[in-house]
Amino acid sequence: MMFCSPKIFTNNSIFGYYKFKNKCLNINFSSYTTKFRAKKITSLNNNDDNQAVKEKIQINDEERDKMFDTILQELSAIQQNAPRRVAILGTRHFSYLHQQIVELLTYANILVGNHVFTSGGAVSGTNAAVIKGALRAERPDLLTVVLPQSLNRQPPDVRELLEKVKNVIEMRENDDLPLDVASRLCNSDILSRCDHLISFAFHDSVVVLEATREAKALNKLVTLLYLD
Repeated sequence: MMFCSPKIFTNNSIFGYYKFKNKCLNINFSSYTTKFRAKKITSLNNNDDNQAVKEKIQINDEERDKMFDTILQELSAIQQNAPRRVAILGTRHFSYLHQQIVELLTYANILVGNHVFTSGGAVSGTNAAVIKGALRAERPDLLTVVLPQSLNRQPPDVRELLEKVKNVIEMRENDDLPLDVASRLCNSDILSRCDHLISFAFHDSVVVLEATREAKALNKLVTLLYLD
């Protein structure tokens, strides 16, 4: 994965530069979605019985395009209200493409001086991608990771990643609780520290969606991005 230099972000708007996203990410989102759509629709064109399936795929593609539009809007807004305290939370497992998106979004937030908060979890999940993106920005003072339980409860590969993080808060008092309960308490703690929540979720991501509803109830600015 390739990131833009801080100099480029400083001299130009993030939104404008993001239009040249192939220089930041080795992926063209519009090309990705077009090829994805064409591949799936073509495989169904010869079967009228699959009309309902085709309509569902079209809806999913529209939702994916909306997600990319929301990300572009988020990137364009990052510089306008900085510095802010931003929490980025999400599902424990998602695609490599989404990992890259989260890393870029976090990198941009750190670069303009926003303090980013996240939690632990699987190395292939949202929170780990947040940590990776923040570390690339080389501003360790602007990243805080709040863990739902003790550090030793994290997966080995995540513990290795957390060794590079300056500000790690462990909620050791939750070690005897089920992970989902500890995660809810952890998310509440993170929300108390931030002004803006950006969450990545599937429609069945219960804990993440609960955090989103809690943030709205607290009158936080909320950006919710569905992955399905």
